Amino acid sequence: MSWNSEHAQVAASRSPGKSPHPLRMLPTFYLKAIIRPSAATFARTAEYARWNLVWIQLAALLLIPVLLGLIKSLFRDTSSGVDVRANPIFGLLGTLTVGATIGAFVLKVIFVPLLFFIEVGLQYLLARTFRGNGHFVQHAFDMLLYLVPLSLIGGIIIAVFVYFHISTLFFAPLISIIVFCYGVFLNIFVVKGVHNLNQDKAIATVAIPYILGLLVVCGSALALTHYIGTTISNLH
Repeated sequence: MSWNSEHAQVAASRSPGKSPHPLRMLPTFYLKAIIRPSAATFARTAEYARWNLVWIQLAALLLIPVLLGLIKSLFRDTSSGVDVRANPIFGLLGTLTVGATIGAFVLKVIFVPLLFFIEVGLQYLLARTFRGNGHFVQHAFDMLLYLVPLSLIGGIIIAVFVYFHISTLFFAPLISIIVFCYGVFLNIFVVKGVHNLNQDKAIATVAIPYILGLLVVCGSALALTHYIGTTISNLH
């Protein structure tokens, strides 16, 4: 079955009448997005997109790591491989960096929504270039339907590691990579569902911003390395 015919069936299956409030349906949307992802699933959920729900989910995305940090503070966290009881200096440094942690949270409040909307904006422009017909708010809403639960799942897994004092030096990055890759996989379904694009165009829409971002990061790293090398040479 082609995607156009699948999308037509989804549109035809929508029954008229009053639907439950979208906020109450978010847990169901999260489960479907993670467990049963498909273009049709995200096409249906896009109909419930509202800006207030976008901001609520962005707030949740910011609070999840804060809650994880509180959980880690409740237990004697040796997940980093350092026992605070045996290393009082390390514990003191952890206490002194509370202000920096608060500052990092303030920066997250600014940069997480900013980076999110930059990513959504780039994908939206590419999708429209490929003749997609979705709306910006639908694109943002559907992306958060997998970002929020994946962030929560990753946080819970790491919290379990902390509770049982299992080192997260290796597992935390591994979990992050797995969550990121699955998120990219779901992102393709979002683009297909929201914009009614075929798989090739959806993959290009998702991949191009990541490629551009990687090029920017590599270019910035090379420029910084060259600047530091030049500065050191001038000092001699």
